[in-house]
Amino acid sequence: MKVTFIQKGSRMKRIVSALFAVAFATTALADGAATYASKCKGCHGAAGEGSKMAPAPIAGMPADTVKKAIAEGKGKMKPVKVDDADAVAAYVAGLKK
Repeated sequence: MKVTFIQKGSRMKRIVSALFAVAFATTALADGAATYASKCKGCHGAAGEGSKMAPAPIAGMPADTVKKAIAEGKGKMKPVKVDDADAVAAYVAGLKK
């Protein structure tokens, strides 16, 4: 009986850990979306489809490429200072092409 209790406790820890990870990821994605909306949407479009200012679509671009562009700039785009570049990069990478 005691072994069953330990297994259930262990299982419960895994469930709680998984829920925490999902909650954290969801929060990070929401923060990335909010930052994208305030800092990037004007030039890159609401869904990363591009616009007159930045015609090349960025939706689905690899997160590493987005982070580099945020930090260093790219083409006519100057570097952008954001606190959550990882979250923005993950958001952009998750946008559908």
